[in-house]
Amino acid sequence: MEKLQVLVVESDHKQQLNVARIVEDAGYDALVCDDGGRGLVHFYRSRPDIVLVGLDSVGDAWQLVERIRDASNVPIFVCAERSTNDALYKCFDLRTDGFLLRPFTKDDLVRRFEAVAKRSSNRTQASPCYERNGLRIDWPSCTVSVGGQPVELTGTEFRLLKYLVEHKGWVLSHDQILSEVWGPEYRGERDRVKLYVWYLRRKIESDPCKPGLIVTKRGLGYSFVG
Repeated sequence: MEKLQVLVVESDHKQQLNVARIVEDAGYDALVCDDGGRGLVHFYRSRPDIVLVGLDSVGDAWQLVERIRDASNVPIFVCAERSTNDALYKCFDLRTDGFLLRPFTKDDLVRRFEAVAKRSSNRTQASPCYERNGLRIDWPSCTVSVGGQPVELTGTEFRLLKYLVEHKGWVLSHDQILSEVWGPEYRGERDRVKLYVWYLRRKIESDPCKPGLIVTKRGLGYSFVG
């Protein structure tokens, strides 16, 4: 069976060798380069199965991640010496698949990569419907019902519900929701999110004043737990 190829983008030579060794010890082929420009060239030329980018050693790391994500759904991991809220939010906004703190081990890498492979497999086999606790969403037809009764949602309400359900269990900040559902130019408009969450709750919750599907995480945002 052919090994999966991992593109490693690391400017620091010592880190580059170390990460490449861990990747190869984990049973993958490592393709290495030392900056974002070359990384993008290697990505288009080699079409790797996974991309691993060093945040604190590659000057244009975020630009590289954004360019790759715009072109492909390939799993992307970033690694750094420490994590910050800004970096974690950026990872989420750019739909990366994981954040690895250095120093990481072969086992850390394998667990992350295998989890991504499992999620990809589950998505491939996913049902066209979400159905739980009386809520039924038919993704292809964009229809929603609660307790067997159809519910009329506006386009914005449906996009908001879809984003929340697709990230079930995640705590999503107001800005993350605004960026994905309305667009990045709406960041900061917290009242817009609050209003549309209330609209949704009135339509899909058995008691909108005591929500059991879309819960508020005070000071953080919202989470779909249905």
